[in-house]
Amino acid sequence: MNKKNVTEELLSKGESIRVEFVDSLEAKEKIGKSVCAMLNSKGGTVLVGVDENGHVISEVSELDVRQVRNFLHEQIVPQVLFTVNLDEVNQKKIISVDVPEGRDQPYVFNGSVFVRSGGRTRTHVADAETMREMVERRSHETERWERRISDALGVSELDSELMKETIRRAQDLRGYRFENPRHIETVLKDLSLSRFGQLTNAADVLFGQRVAIRHPQTRLRAVRYKTDRGNNFIDEQLFEGPAFILLEEAMTFLKRHIPIRAEFKPGQLARESRPEYPFYSLREGLVNALVHRDYASFSGGVSISIYPGRVEIWNSGHLPRGLTPSKLRASVHDSILVNPDISYVFYLYELMERVGRGTFKIVQECRKMGMRLPEWQNAVSGVRLTFYGATEGIGANIKTNERQDALLKTLPTGERIKTFDFLNRFGAGVSERQARRDLKELEEFGFLERVGAGPTTAYERTDKPR
Repeated sequence: MNKKNVTEELLSKGESIRVEFVDSLEAKEKIGKSVCAMLNSKGGTVLVGVDENGHVISEVSELDVRQVRNFLHEQIVPQVLFTVNLDEVNQKKIISVDVPEGRDQPYVFNGSVFVRSGGRTRTHVADAETMREMVERRSHETERWERRISDALGVSELDSELMKETIRRAQDLRGYRFENPRHIETVLKDLSLSRFGQLTNAADVLFGQRVAIRHPQTRLRAVRYKTDRGNNFIDEQLFEGPAFILLEEAMTFLKRHIPIRAEFKPGQLARESRPEYPFYSLREGLVNALVHRDYASFSGGVSISIYPGRVEIWNSGHLPRGLTPSKLRASVHDSILVNPDISYVFYLYELMERVGRGTFKIVQECRKMGMRLPEWQNAVSGVRLTFYGATEGIGANIKTNERQDALLKTLPTGERIKTFDFLNRFGAGVSERQARRDLKELEEFGFLERVGAGPTTAYERTDKPR
């Protein structure tokens, strides 16, 4: 498996319109301007403790992370989800701020609106024309479903214990500062779950005790099928309630039906047990389905289907414009939050780790288990994530052609190859389209890892043995 993490890859590529290096924590103004500008542009990452050449020059701590997080939350308006983390690079620690493309532009830092432009990093105050375009674009956009008022929903109909637990987690685990944590109405306003004194649909999705009565599309269906064809089932459950409860019950269903297999590794006397699928990846896939789905679709929902050889998680949503299934596997891709208010509360509850990296972690976990890589499908009906089981006989199911075999025999671990080079070396007589398909299949089987995007796309050999 490729040992380079996302942050190391960002450092190696250098600064760009989506990556900014800041050498010191003392430069908080620069950090704030850059985060604000990325929110007003296409998102990105700010790395703190790094010089302009990508070299780590200063050590930071968890206390520094909390200080940066609090500073940004206090200085940037309107409120928005970005994640501040402590990353390790060559045994040194730096801060990374992952920033999505903002849905409520323009964002303001210290009284000014900043934007990104230029081939390298350029952060500057937005001019009048840019401001006008952002304001017009926002005024023309349809109000998000999560921001609409949930009719007949009152504070008394929310799950008070779930609210209290969310407040506790937000304060203790994320360092979030509420204006008045003991006053529920104020907390809901802080979290953008209340508008004009009325609760939003997002508040209902997150905390509504009887949310399915008002919004039946919030139900989650889970089925364990007897065969891969799905003709009959062994178990079927329909869950309803706040999104946090749906996640908990869905994970319980998965753990009940996913087999645990035991294996003896060479040189070890004790056997090692592990599930057929990585539970972290399944949970991450479910979180994505719950926070990114299209709640406005009354015929939609979320479903889990467990078959003998695969697990499918479906939601009635669509990938944002410009984001494709193949890009979701990449270590770095655009981050666009479909329901940012719901996503923010999931983050405060510690159910989302960091912006824009969840799908890559799913791929990493599956690769670590030696599984065929998961697949995303973006169809008219919704987005489907498919996991393939790590069965004992998975190696026997991998069928490679002569071109693929030749590549695997000659490409050392860690070395990279592009489609054009593969075509020239091993693809005599085949089309470029077939060459891309060969490489994609090797990626799906875990032998290669896609690096970069567009014309710079390359495939790196992992340490998975043939």
